[in-house]
Amino acid sequence: MKKTLLSIIFGVITIAAFAQEQAVYTHYQVFPILVNPGYTGFEDEHQFLGNARTTWTGFPGRPVNFTAIYHGPVGEKLALGGGLFSEKVGDMNTVKLNFNYAFRFRIQKARIGIGLSTDFINRRVNPDLLSNPLVQPNDDVLENLSDGQQIFDASAGTHILYDERFFVSITLPNIVRARLDEVPIDQRSQQTSLFEHYIFQVGYIVDVPSQNFKIMPSLAFRQIRDTPFQVDVNVQGRFLDEKLITGLTYRPSNNGSVGFLIGTKYKALQLAYSYDVSFSKFQQFSTGSHELTAAFNLPRKTPKPVSTDTSDLYQ
Repeated sequence: MKKTLLSIIFGVITIAAFAQEQAVYTHYQVFPILVNPGYTGFEDEHQFLGNARTTWTGFPGRPVNFTAIYHGPVGEKLALGGGLFSEKVGDMNTVKLNFNYAFRFRIQKARIGIGLSTDFINRRVNPDLLSNPLVQPNDDVLENLSDGQQIFDASAGTHILYDERFFVSITLPNIVRARLDEVPIDQRSQQTSLFEHYIFQVGYIVDVPSQNFKIMPSLAFRQIRDTPFQVDVNVQGRFLDEKLITGLTYRPSNNGSVGFLIGTKYKALQLAYSYDVSFSKFQQFSTGSHELTAAFNLPRKTPKPVSTDTSDLYQ
């Protein structure tokens, strides 16, 4: 049993060495900005957001990541944002700094946001790992990672809301990827097909004003770098002017998993918490995954109209 557990731990460390920089969130259905730069400033308000997620809680070397984001409108069409992402998996630490740029416009009943994200990524492994008995001596990958790896990455996305009911979200991660160092770690081609990695979501908002609630079913398809293909079946409910937010996510891949979400919105503050549990055998080594998000929203200040009344000039 001990040998099996050590093997699993080392497997987590090995995966971390080639982990994706696009974190897998559950709260993207409440806060699309977590995965889509096209949502930058989409609601015409300034948002400050903090997210924390721990996966496979209770398992040694589990992934733990923190995200801090600001985004908001700049004028009528332009929106800007930025964020800081930190993740620790085993002995691997990843830090990402990103900047978002988005253009917002309307075509008849459709509100559209098109955005670009530029990311600067630093990955580094703890040098103490090299003395671990589970690690093969003179491992070039880990030795080079102990010196750090720097990457420039760019992603694009669009978010479309039609008639305030039907929405489509498309994100294309890793459309431009370049190494900023000379560490010979990843021997694969840095250039990939434009649609090789993507996050696609489609859904519908069923609004029942007489009962003061909304139901939002949606489907999401995710193919992220170095991560298996994943499908999310989501149902979200918002009640009493969003004072109560509930959600359920089912992922059929890898023996299946389910996520439960609950949240609230009070004036400018919005909170969400979710708990994910897997149906795979690995669940016996873990107590599930937890995710917490807090957001603070401020409406955009619109400029006061310039008065054209000149009658007082002649008094």
